[in-house]
Amino acid sequence: MKDGADAPYPSYETLKAESDETKPELVFTIKDASGKVVKKEYKSVSKGVQRFHWNLRYTPQNPVNLNRSSFYNPFAGNDEGTLVNPGMYTVEMGLLEDGSLKSLTSPVRFEVKALNNVELPAENRAEKVAFQKAIGAVQADMGIAQRLMSETRNKLRHIKVAIKRVEAPVGNWTAEVKAIEDQLDQIQMSMYGDPVKRRLDMDQPMSIASRLGSIGYEQKYSTAQPTQTHRDSYAIVKEAVDKIKGDMERLYNKNLKALEDKLIQAGAPYSPGRGGEPRN
Repeated sequence: MKDGADAPYPSYETLKAESDETKPELVFTIKDASGKVVKKEYKSVSKGVQRFHWNLRYTPQNPVNLNRSSFYNPFAGNDEGTLVNPGMYTVEMGLLEDGSLKSLTSPVRFEVKALNNVELPAENRAEKVAFQKAIGAVQADMGIAQRLMSETRNKLRHIKVAIKRVEAPVGNWTAEVKAIEDQLDQIQMSMYGDPVKRRLDMDQPMSIASRLGSIGYEQKYSTAQPTQTHRDSYAIVKEAVDKIKGDMERLYNKNLKALEDKLIQAGAPYSPGRGGEPRN
């Protein structure tokens, strides 16, 4: 102001570049002795000496769920996997900026040791960890089947309305929707048991979802050797979940897609998750 000069103001290009810029992050990649990644920790970039603690657990591979409760829910459970096996690990730090990862450090080796503070320690810790991870994989597959079922039912709700609105005869669309819904009900029964028997308080075998939930809960924080009951239950749920997941994937990717393609060809109103052109 003393010099009477113009006040500098950034150009549009500068402001847009600043608006489009993503915040950089530090990525700490932890690997086991074989070089396999077991954990990635993302931390914000800030000045000074920083510290964080790894909880020595794997990251669960369940379907991604971005929903978060607006209040503290003590029954929601923690989004964490099983404890890693004791042994040698490495950690390295990189800078993730503009979609590219730049290495900042060489790998640093460290050892994870088991504390001698448990009543029933597993005789073979590596076998225990492998069993817990196998259960986690089945839980992830079950989660996929559950998510596909939810998405399929949501799509069908919108498809029913689209069928009513389309400027064409009803045809066989309603029958195809009913056939898909009947298959969904059968798959859901194989997952959770017979709802009619449950309502009437009639005996029925333990559902696959309940059996999987039980062994998952009992094994997640256990340091003891898996029991024979857990191994038997795992064999039962593994076979059942493989079939459930396969049935849901075929229903979602084949039957539902075929119905959606017919609606697209008929010019039906748009429904969620449906493309604009029929698929080959």
